[in-house]
Amino acid sequence: DIGPPSEDTVLLVGALRRLPAAQRRAVALYYLCDLSVDQIAAETGAATGTVKAWLSRGRARLAAILGDLAPEANDLMPEANDVG
Repeated sequence: DIGPPSEDTVLLVGALRRLPAAQRRAVALYYLCDLSVDQIAAETGAATGTVKAWLSRGRARLAAILGDLAPEANDLMPEANDVG
């Protein structure tokens, strides 16, 4: 039997829904599907620099959204320096 989602999951999904589509897709592919920046670029047809920008902006926006919702939720997002 599967229980309800955790509060952290609910917060994160709600925050992801507030991102622009390109940022949301890049964040999901990178963190949830474990694709590399190069793989996301190939999948989306975007340049790798564009993918890095989407990830950076998406993480920053998620941190701001989650920080507004629950200050302790900032621990859900890794640092922006981990994309390479």
